[in-house]
Amino acid sequence: MKTGGPRWRRVHPQHRVWAARWGTQRPGIAMFLPSLASGRLIARFGERVMMLWGVALLAGCALVSLSGHALAQYWAALVLLGVGWNLLFVAGTTLLAREFSDENRHRVQAMNESIVFGTQASVSLLAGVAVHRLGWEMLNLATLPLLAVMVLAAGRLRRLQPAVAGADPNELK
Repeated sequence: MKTGGPRWRRVHPQHRVWAARWGTQRPGIAMFLPSLASGRLIARFGERVMMLWGVALLAGCALVSLSGHALAQYWAALVLLGVGWNLLFVAGTTLLAREFSDENRHRVQAMNESIVFGTQASVSLLAGVAVHRLGWEMLNLATLPLLAVMVLAAGRLRRLQPAVAGADPNELK
């Protein structure tokens, strides 16, 4: 959605070029600024809870974007996108680091980073085509089933994660 923004402006020509340009800057800030607090939130509430918050924010992004074509809605949706992405990424990375032994952690982390950013690069290249062919609304609607899969995956983590956030799983046995 972030990289489809310039194409969004073509679909909604009442908005100026600067609107799409500023719009693509908003999620960049929203993707990284929350990192100042997201680690603490994950330590306090656990990876699963923060992943669910990330999914909720991404769903909010799609719903705000679907609610209209005003510039404020576009910008608000992209901020929700950035913060939701941050929570999912940081919580997922934290979970991944916790689940693997020290000797495998770095390899798995590198593989995860390659998959995440490789997928982002591929999807970025396709975003303009998707907005052009499917439309902005369909692009937003297409995210909802993917978010449902994320909720199911996070629900599955409930059985795997300690009952107390930040607790050592070995101490709970």
